[in-house]
Amino acid sequence: MTAPPRPLICVWEITLACTCRCTHCGSSAGDPRERELTTAEALDLIDALSALKCRTVTLSGGEPLLRSDWPELARRITGSGMDAELMTNGLAVLDQADAIADAGFRGVSFSVDGPAAVHDRLRRSPGGLDRLLEGAAELHRRGVRTGAVTQVGRFNLHLLEETHALVVESGFEGWLVQLTLPHGRAASELCLTPAQLPELEQTLVRLADRGQILVQTADTIGYMSRSEPRLRRSGHGRLGVWGGCQAGLRALGITSDGTVRGCLSMPPAFDEGNVRERTLEDIWNDPGAFSYNRAFDPHDLQDACGGCSLASICRAGCTGLAWASTGATTSNPYCLMAVEQRRAN
Repeated sequence: MTAPPRPLICVWEITLACTCRCTHCGSSAGDPRERELTTAEALDLIDALSALKCRTVTLSGGEPLLRSDWPELARRITGSGMDAELMTNGLAVLDQADAIADAGFRGVSFSVDGPAAVHDRLRRSPGGLDRLLEGAAELHRRGVRTGAVTQVGRFNLHLLEETHALVVESGFEGWLVQLTLPHGRAASELCLTPAQLPELEQTLVRLADRGQILVQTADTIGYMSRSEPRLRRSGHGRLGVWGGCQAGLRALGITSDGTVRGCLSMPPAFDEGNVRERTLEDIWNDPGAFSYNRAFDPHDLQDACGGCSLASICRAGCTGLAWASTGATTSNPYCLMAVEQRRAN
């Protein structure tokens, strides 16, 4: 039996506690989960990730800076030879800038939903964007690399030009754009329809071509359209192509109570186990785990995905997006290539 690949990337929700109550939050963050991992359990988990030869661990939430032991966790990650990254809503960064700079993060990503009017309203946080930008500026002064992450939906698709200008002017080194998915507090009315994807694609390609900042698209956007290589370009200027969902193959998600999934964008139906009940190594190496990807068969795909010549490469795009929009992993109506073909016909 072929051994599973090692998880190169782990996104770890270290707490579900959050200072915001975002309208578009897919995690319904706010209060901590029941029985979140203790410091000792969290440190053991980091050691287990190191033993699996994980390369990068991203501390996420909720708001990870609300967990008081996050500096200890970050030091354990970097001390184990792994890269540490941080995803934050930015509200606590100003007060903890020195600690963040000392933690050795490879990068810190800030959630930026657009200009203040839309950002603060979505996050129910008056003055939130200004405080975020102040915190980012403090990290810049300390030499910390920062990036911006924007969820795009019907509420801000028309504001991407302004958002691009904002993140450029604020000194962020990169800008990642992802779709708002219909789960958690995010009602489907907030999400883009497949018919709106070409407008999104054209806008992102236009902004990326300006070269003012590295513009990247998340796994929820793309799939083999004519602009796919430009949407997937790297920080080194190389063009790329979507290579299929990596959940359970090269990527891993862990919730604050120790539940293991291939990706945190996926619902509890995809839980593979809990580190309090089985070791992370056992969960990862279980022959039956992550079967939606490890046992993927292109013949199982349906609708436009089933008849696609690139099905074995694309694998129906982002698994979390496919499930959120259809309730299955075998079809994805958010494929840009399929949308373009329908429009041409």
